[in-house]
Amino acid sequence: MYSIHPFEPFIPQNATKLIIGTIPPYRFCINPQKLFDNDVNFYYGSKDNYFWDMLAQATDTQFERKNTESAINQRKALLTNLNIGITDIVEKCIHKDGKSDDASLEIITLKPIEELLLKSHKVDTLIYTSRFIIRQMNQVADKSYHSWKIPNKIGSVVINGKTYNVIVLYSPSPTALRSVDADTRLTEYKNVFGKQQ
Repeated sequence: MYSIHPFEPFIPQNATKLIIGTIPPYRFCINPQKLFDNDVNFYYGSKDNYFWDMLAQATDTQFERKNTESAINQRKALLTNLNIGITDIVEKCIHKDGKSDDASLEIITLKPIEELLLKSHKVDTLIYTSRFIIRQMNQVADKSYHSWKIPNKIGSVVINGKTYNVIVLYSPSPTALRSVDADTRLTEYKNVFGKQQ
């Protein structure tokens, strides 16, 4: 059974950065959804994902962790204030055995990221939430540069003839984060999302 991505891209009018993830967990992508009370029906809304926890710490923001419209709107408001949009790269796929890790995704159809970027003229920086996104984005890129500068993992990619800066974050999934200490993760998120001078 195919998993269909449940969300439209959220890109505020003045967005200069675009977060690009993979696809929500299987239970978000089926009809009817099977969400928990402390899931948020939005990007990175799984109760098991640490993205919004780390973003909250990095920006001194508090979020509800509930399956409510208010919780979704809190996240959209922060993204709007930071001039950041969010989307995923996978439009549909098979979650093998219902698993959510990137390695368990099969028969992948990508979203038309090139078209999305053409409409988002002010975006000049792409923020990938895992190394899996690098491989997927390279399928749509004119060319890309992998001279990543550790620890910030900065590179660039050319899409539709336009060069975008690329930042690759540590994946916020619980499995991936076991190998990265909390201080390192928080420092990275503060560098990328902290209040701008």
